[in-house]
Amino acid sequence: MSINNIAIIAGRGILPQLIINQLQAQNKKFIILTLDSEEYQINYQKYQHYTISYGLVEPVIKILKDNNIKNIIFAGAVNKPNFSKLKTDKLGKIILGKILANKILGDDAVLRSVIKFLEKYNINIITIDKIIDCQIKQKGVITKTQPAQSDLENITIAKKAIKKFSKFDIGQSVLISQKQIIAVEGVLGTDNMITNNKNINHEQFSDITLVKLKKINQTSKADLPTIGVDTIINCRKSNIKGIAIETNSTLLLEKDKIIKKANELNIFITAI
Repeated sequence: MSINNIAIIAGRGILPQLIINQLQAQNKKFIILTLDSEEYQINYQKYQHYTISYGLVEPVIKILKDNNIKNIIFAGAVNKPNFSKLKTDKLGKIILGKILANKILGDDAVLRSVIKFLEKYNINIITIDKIIDCQIKQKGVITKTQPAQSDLENITIAKKAIKKFSKFDIGQSVLISQKQIIAVEGVLGTDNMITNNKNINHEQFSDITLVKLKKINQTSKADLPTIGVDTIINCRKSNIKGIAIETNSTLLLEKDKIIKKANELNIFITAI
């Protein structure tokens, strides 16, 4: 990767740290921007670090200008703010107006508005796969455990369902069994949906598959579907037998560890 001078807008989870590790290994210059509304398990104070606030955009533009930064990467989960209570500066009001003009205030609609605004300031949004090896490029099963024909039929149905849900900017992930959608990812995320699957009657619904895909027309520049080692472990605890992801779209954090853990737990992962 030849890109230098990057601002990482860090959310929760390990993804920002994985990016930092790779940039450090390549001696790339970067800064960290954290949100004052988030709680972080990772201490970013040891890096060149700035705290920013939703709605206050002018300080962000100044930070980027002062550090001669033209590249931004969004990494990690963040909580969407309450727009009706958001304190904004002049530039923040412009973005907020564009966000509220959307018919649906889903995550992708919000991100698109933010990205378009930044790009008008000649800021490049860098996709995560440009920095770390975290995607599957070819279709096929990447684990020792293989899906059954019934699993593949379920995956086809789930793919169509996610396409429908995309109209409402929801549902990157679903759980499917016996050709029935039994759960749809909500605002609390995939892991919450998986954990709640423990409450499902497993005598009625067996052979459950997690299908996690990018929404139709979703921007590839931020908030792509993501799985980690914890996702595999949670799937086993919730009696989910396999996972379907999308080539060139779903992020696998610590990809080798994910595949190893899936093989240990006899969970299939297939890229479609």
